[in-house]
Amino acid sequence: MIKLYRNIRKTLLNQGRTGKYIKYAIGEIILVVIGILIALQINNWNANRIENKETNNYLRNLKEALNNDIESLQSSITFNKTRLKGLFYILEHSNLNTQPFTEIEWIDFSKNDAMNTIWKGAFPDSLNPEFTYLAFSMIGRGFGSASFNKSVINELYSTGSFTNIQNQPLKTKIGDYYSFLSQRLEGYAIEEHEEWANETTRFLRDNYGIFTLDVSDLENPMEKLKGQKDVENQLRYLALEVNYHCIWATTAKSYAMDLVISIEEYLKQ
Repeated sequence: MIKLYRNIRKTLLNQGRTGKYIKYAIGEIILVVIGILIALQINNWNANRIENKETNNYLRNLKEALNNDIESLQSSITFNKTRLKGLFYILEHSNLNTQPFTEIEWIDFSKNDAMNTIWKGAFPDSLNPEFTYLAFSMIGRGFGSASFNKSVINELYSTGSFTNIQNQPLKTKIGDYYSFLSQRLEGYAIEEHEEWANETTRFLRDNYGIFTLDVSDLENPMEKLKGQKDVENQLRYLALEVNYHCIWATTAKSYAMDLVISIEEYLKQ
């Protein structure tokens, strides 16, 4: 093809047809430019296709990470609802205040989760030695904090693939979810809850001789606590912390479930 163009130019010059030669040269330049533009467009299209494929793969992996978060959050909710029931069980059988909190949303623990592996069956209303031991042992436990897999979202940010998501509402939801986790269910927020739980176990040990991890040697440990206002304040404050945790974990779970649906809809486009 190049040899053909060269022969045409040579012929035109030899024949002294300069005007036609110039027109031909301009046409040749235009064809070359068009060819370059087409090649660039193809390269850009191919690069965008590769980037979109990579971003979609990240989003599929993110959906799996979110599903794991949802399971972990549900486990945390179940754990802490059982813990909350235990705190009000102790308050009730110590003749202390069991009124629900009015200043914040109240978590309903009247019915046990069918999938609860900590306590099977209905929560007891009357004294039950096994539930008594469980209720005390859970006072100082960690918050059953959900574990979150952030490796995928970190890769989305670090590789720049997050900017390739062509849906601003989806990007906003992703940012809001992980921001909520860091503010409510990680770091200082969890440490503050757990510090009060530890303080409560020390309080019961130092003031009432109750070692919460094992009260099996006490027939009815609530007898020591009956009518004690300081115990009421300590347990109700811990219950408030647990209640907040349940609310925040429930909210995070709702965010994660909505985000999974949004990702699925984006991937279908």
